Amino acid sequence: MDNLIGIKQIAKLANVSIGTVDRVLHDRPGVSETTREKIKAIIKETGYKKNTVASRLNLAGRKKVKIAVLIPEVSSNWSYWELPKKGIEKAVEELSEMGILVSYYYFTDPFSFIKMGDAIMNKKYDALVTVPFFMAECNNLLSKAKTERIPVVFMDTEIKLDYPSYFIRQNSHNAGMVGARLLHGLVGTEGLYFVINIVTERGLHANNQQRENGFREFFATNFKGKPISIMTINHPIDRPFEINPEIENWFRDPRRKGIFVTNARSYLIPDILKTYNVSNVSVVGFDLHQDNLKCLRKQEIDFLINQKPEFQGYTAIKGMFKFLTEQDPSDLNMDVPVEIIVEENCDAF
Repeated sequence: MDNLIGIKQIAKLANVSIGTVDRVLHDRPGVSETTREKIKAIIKETGYKKNTVASRLNLAGRKKVKIAVLIPEVSSNWSYWELPKKGIEKAVEELSEMGILVSYYYFTDPFSFIKMGDAIMNKKYDALVTVPFFMAECNNLLSKAKTERIPVVFMDTEIKLDYPSYFIRQNSHNAGMVGARLLHGLVGTEGLYFVINIVTERGLHANNQQRENGFREFFATNFKGKPISIMTINHPIDRPFEINPEIENWFRDPRRKGIFVTNARSYLIPDILKTYNVSNVSVVGFDLHQDNLKCLRKQEIDFLINQKPEFQGYTAIKGMFKFLTEQDPSDLNMDVPVEIIVEENCDAF
């Protein structure tokens, strides 16, 4: 049938009112399951697709789609969050004529996450984009969002929550395995490996732990029965990087060394290595922080893994807009590919 069929024709074919079709299209209650399935079958058979541009231009004259963004406060410790903001702002600019309003809320700890989440729920936003840093607090927020019928999409990390959720993120476990393979190609099985994590007052971030788990699994899976020397260093986010006697002894070891930094702070490593006169070291880190790129160009970092934070922010807004206007969540679950950046291709980024 003609794919330009409209709601009126759907209603006539189903022998129901236009309002009933509209409730099915927007997944609202008040329709029997039998009628709902009948309408869905007709929609599928006719190939009906909502004219999103026309409906949004019409809606823009009456109201805006309001999306709240709840992310860590940008600071010297969290400058990374400028990157997804750039992607969010690009998406907002592209959708500006379609009637969209994005408001930012920031948190620094679980308490402020709860406080800002409650403020968002009270202001009745149409949707929320955030990050799953605190499991209990995220479950609490999702419970409230479910009651208020506010869809939520998480960026950056995926964790197991009490409710089915949307995630736009890189598979951190797989990224850790990629990091291990890259370092192994430079260091081999006889060398020494360091995994460096960031630790906050709530402990190790989920994606840092997932990356370390993937890193260790690579060696456990591919070199069974061969002991690989791997030391974990947990670096408190609010303190200078400290070298204890055990780490210093490892640094003095003449064997080749590989350092896997599970966060965006690999730019700190070269100066530490210089201070302790450590040679024969290869470094793999994450994210295209400007300081990381400088170290990559100077061959002080060997590889950077890009989890495309700007793309994540962009896709979160575009995907949520599509969901709100078309009831299509297909862009709200996305596994961002592991992208490897080296000296030779870093200028493109």
